[in-house]
Order: sequence, then structure tokens, then C-alpha cells
Amino acid sequence: MERIRPAAVAGSFYPADTAELKTVLDNCFVSSPLGPGGKKAPSPSLFGGMVPHAGFVYSGPCAAHFYSLLEKDIGCVLILGVNHRGIGSRAALSPADYWETPLGKVRIDQELNRLLKTEIDFLEHDDQSHLKEHSIEVQLPLLQSVVTEFTLVPISLSYLSEQECARLGQVLARAYESSAAANKKPLLIASSDLSHYLSPKETERRDRLALDKVLALDPADLLRTVEEEDISMCGVIPTAVLLFAARSLGAKQARLLKHCHSGDVVPMREVVGYASVAIDV
Repeated sequence: MERIRPAAVAGSFYPADTAELKTVLDNCFVSSPLGPGGKKAPSPSLFGGMVPHAGFVYSGPCAAHFYSLLEKDIGCVLILGVNHRGIGSRAALSPADYWETPLGKVRIDQELNRLLKTEIDFLEHDDQSHLKEHSIEVQLPLLQSVVTEFTLVPISLSYLSEQECARLGQVLARAYESSAAANKKPLLIASSDLSHYLSPKETERRDRLALDKVLALDPADLLRTVEEEDISMCGVIPTAVLLFAARSLGAKQARLLKHCHSGDVVPMREVVGYASVAIDV
């Protein structure tokens, strides 16, 4: 019997109705002044990147800048998400066979799951870590709208030490190379928003401190800066793991595609920062 992880935030973070969801996605990619305006620039050297995970009305257009770089034949997507609630394992693979959204089911790459579990002793198969979490789920409709067919490896993370981030990043780099060698055309994504509930001016200042480290491909300095400057970047751990993996593969550059905040959509005194970053190898 198939084990399916049902959509947890359809109807809140994005529409549950398929036709309505497609309309919202079209706005993210084409109509929104904060989005890429329908421009597509497939990047064969793209390794992965960092994308935001708020409701589509707020961060969807920002995320669309990254997804507009994808080629249609991506074969396997590894998504590092945030365990916002801290429920279940601190580093969790999904034991499901499929994840479902209003756009259909996405198959979990169980072979890659097993490989990662063998290599990393602190990774566990845990439904609870994923059950109500949105940070990975909200990436799927965006992916499904641009990639023909792909398998998925969702990894939910709460707290890891710098050494554990480095270890996981190194193993993911090898998994990436293995998938590439098997012609699966892999992609690695870190799901993260930036500063939370600060003035637009302070959000800009703190976001830039974190983004400077991301663009420098410096995971250790990112972790240090976020802690010392009290930056409420919820996906700092997934992003650090992404950067350690990128460095292991000899990444050439990181590109800031878009930086904005929730107040750019609806005027508000306290905003949440969003950015899309692409990394090439």
C-alpha cells in the first residue's frame, strides 16, 4: 500500500483548488511585479540555491526567480527544510512513498534515502517532523509547474552543530555526484526566509549581513553572523548545509536573484525578508 504524505498547507499557504493554484502560480512567474515577469533563463550549471517559503502571495514571486532557471528535465530534487515546530527528529527523512499537492503526487527517491541514512547516523525516517511542516511542501507546486517529472528527497532540519552541517553537506555533495552520474540531473534546495517581523529598514540591514555570507559561499561565517547579529533567519541550518555541499563540489559562484519583503506586497510596519539565491558549479 502506498504511503502518501498529504498536503498540509493547501488552502492556507497556497490554494487547494487546482485551477486556482495554477492562476496563483501564473501570477508568481508572469504577472507579479516582484516576479521574473515570464522570463526563463535555464542554467545548465545550476547546482541549487536558497528560496523562501512563505505563503505564495508574499514570497511566491521571489521564489519564482529561482525556479525560472530550472531546466525541464531535472530528475531528482533534494530539499532541505526547516522544522519550525521542533516536533519529531532534528534531522528527518520522509518514510512516505509520495508527497501530494493539488498538482499531483511526487515520488520519494527511496534509494537515495537509504544511501543518506547509511552515511549519516543522526538522520532518521520520521513522519512527525514532516507532517504539518510547510517549508518543503510549498516548494513542490513551484517545482511541479516548471519541471516535467522528478523524484524528491525531503529532509527536515531543526538544530545541527556546525560540524554536523558540514558532515551532511559533504554527504549530500557525494549524493549529488552519484545522482548526476546516474543521469538523474539533481538539484539541491535550501528553504529559508530571512529576518522576521522587523521594520523594513532593519530587515534590509540584517538580511544583507546574512546574504553577504551566503553569496560568499561561507557557511561557517553565516552561522556565526546569524547568531551574533540575532538574525531571525529560520532556515540558517538548511542554508549552511547547502553551502557546505556547494563548497565540497567546488561551486563557482552564488547569485542573488531577488531580495524583497512582505511589505512590498502589502504595506506593513513589521515585515519578513525573502531572497532567492542561485549557486552554480
